[in-house]
Parts: sequence; structure tokens; C-alpha cells
Amino acid sequence: MWIRLRLDIGYRDLLFGVLFSLLNRRHTSTPSRLEQYWSQGTDDALACLSVRTCFDLLLSELALPQHSEILFSAVTIADMVHVAEHHGLVPVPVDLTGTDFKIDMKALQRAVTPRSRILVVAHLCGARLQLDPILEFARKHGLFVIEDRAQAWCETADRGHEAADASLFSFGTIKTGSALGGALMRVRDADLLNRLRQRAGSFPLQSQARFAFRCLQSVVLKLFSTRGGFRVLAGLGRLRGLPVGEVLGRLTAGLPGEDLFSQVRQQPCSAVLRLLLRRLKTHDRRRIERRMENAERVIKRLGLDQRQPELSAADHSYWLFPLRADDPRGLIEALRRAGFDSTQRGRLVVVSDGQGRAELSCPEARRLLEETVFLPVYPELPMSEVERMCDVLVKEIHAQSRPQNPATSED
Repeated sequence: MWIRLRLDIGYRDLLFGVLFSLLNRRHTSTPSRLEQYWSQGTDDALACLSVRTCFDLLLSELALPQHSEILFSAVTIADMVHVAEHHGLVPVPVDLTGTDFKIDMKALQRAVTPRSRILVVAHLCGARLQLDPILEFARKHGLFVIEDRAQAWCETADRGHEAADASLFSFGTIKTGSALGGALMRVRDADLLNRLRQRAGSFPLQSQARFAFRCLQSVVLKLFSTRGGFRVLAGLGRLRGLPVGEVLGRLTAGLPGEDLFSQVRQQPCSAVLRLLLRRLKTHDRRRIERRMENAERVIKRLGLDQRQPELSAADHSYWLFPLRADDPRGLIEALRRAGFDSTQRGRLVVVSDGQGRAELSCPEARRLLEETVFLPVYPELPMSEVERMCDVLVKEIHAQSRPQNPATSED
């Protein structure tokens, strides 16, 4: 089985994380070294534990009036919505269009009201969206724009859109350039950034021993992500009555535990920061290029330049490969029978509207999640296997599109 998840971190990096966690307890200078490297002389960066930490810090310092509205790209992870609600803000979904999950400008116009204060734009699946029209709209309406690039970062030159108020980047367990944790935030307002640094500096330090355990856990996860290891993982899941997807979710959960804010409100330990600095300095662009080659082959074989043209038009690195299907469950089963692990949705959710506004129902975003299958196209997948996966997809898609015989259907 070609498992859908491959960690983008090597065994040497994991060993570095374990050894540094256990042998070095100092925390001085590491955050500033990482921030200086990321800022490239502009001094606009802050290193945090996670993107959720960045988001929580921003909302704390912006201190908006209660019940102010925060507009979200309609598809995001649930924790981002929970953080907004914790700060007394009203989440408002903005519908999307296309499998690059870009904001529908007409939906944005419908969603904004005089109470709207913040717009959160998520770059999903590896697609880096064109923000210029969104930023122009936001300036007209006085919106503070936060871009969430957790799924989109793929190269050291990517530090976000220069005109966004804040840009958030994640290097968690399953992200590109993973350091098993850590996030970087660029903030264009120097005064706001200083206040964020002061608040973040009051948080307790993340446990280095716990981070060492996460590194060791990730060694096991890498072993399970091989074809033989996956069979063992599936067997262990069956013994405990758990599907493989749930076992993987537990192993890769970024912030385990029931109390989100006790997990979020921590400073990253020096081991995380040192590992993240190492990962940025040694980032291998060739892995991304191989991932893109695999994705481009799928696009060509399936004719997706016609059916899903946004996949070719967008600035896409295919952290996830989204394929829209008439029968996604049938497609997933066909792929699994052929040895390819695929899934729907993952941790993504559609932001709910609690205000009863019919124009915020986001039908397209809901259809996107219901109809999209995420395919494995990671660099370790050989081109011969990409071709075999395409053979399965072509056959299954053809079967799904074939009209049923009415007599057969009645039987």
C-alpha cells in the first residue's frame, strides 16, 4: 500500500531533534537567530509554537470589540474557528470556487458587513492564491488580512504577500519542510509585532523531553509509512478496532489534549527552533519538483487541464492533490484495492454560519469537500506507480460515468 502520508523530514533530522532535546537546555538566542534568518533583514518575524499560537496572539493583541465578525475562507481546520470564538468574535464563512479552494469574490461581497474586522485567507492543498484582488477589496472595507500559508509553503523565498497584514507558516509534523512543530509569522506593523513578542515571551516553555518523544514517535511513523510498515499499522489498527485513518490522525496530531489553549499558549523549546532553522537552511527544492512532476503527470493522464483547469493555472506545489469525483467513496475503494491510500476531507471543515444568513450557506465549499479525493503524489512515489494509479483512476472514472442499465439497476 502506498500510504497517503509521508513525513517530509529525514532520519538525521529526527536524530538531531532527539539529541538536541536531551543534551541542550539553553533557550537563549535561538528565537532571534531563526527570526533574523526568516526576516532577511526586515525584522518582521516572530517564531511561535504553531499557527494556532500565531492566530491566538494576533486576536489577543488586536483586542476587537465583542461580536466583531471575522471572515474565513469557508474551508479551514476547526481549531482556527474555535480560537476566534474564544476571543468573542463571530466567524463568518466566505464561499470558495474551484479545487484550488480560492475565495469567491462575489461571496466575499455578500459576506462583509459594517461589523467585519478581519479576513483570514487559507491557501489550501499547496495552491498559492493570487491575493491582489482580495487585498484591494479588504482595504476598501478596512479589513485586517491574515493569510494562512500552512499548507502552501514550499520554498525559502516564500515569505507571504508583502501587502498582507500578517502571514502564517507552519512546520508541523505533516507539513512541507517539517520540523515536527514550530511556526513563523510575518507582521507588517512594527508596533503590533513588538506587542506580540512581549505577550509570547510570557508563555511557558514547551517541554523539550516531550519534543524528544515526538521525534522518536515520528521515527516510528516514518517506518509505518513504508509499504511493509503500512501493513503492520493496518494490522495494529484492526486489533484495536480502529481504521487506519484514525490511527494516523492520532500519530500526527499537532496539539494533543483536550485543553486547546493550554497547548497553544506555549513558547517553542530551543530544540524545535534549532531543528526548524536547520530544516530551512537545508531545504531541498528537488523534492517539491518531484512532487510537482507526479502531479502534472496525473493532470495530463486524466485530462484535468479541461475538467479542473485551476490545478494547472494556480501557483501549486500539490501538498495535497485534490481530484473531484462523482463517486469519491467508490474511487477511494478502487484505489485502495490497487494499493493506493487516499482520503477525503482530512481535518478540513466548512465554517458554519450561526447567524442564519442564507447567503452564507457556502454550497460550493460543501460540494468541494464532499466530492474531492486527495491523491498521493509525494516524491517517493515512482513515476511507474503514478502511471499505474492513473490507470486505476481512468478505469474507475469511466465506469462511474457510464449510464446504468435500468433493468440491472432494478435488480
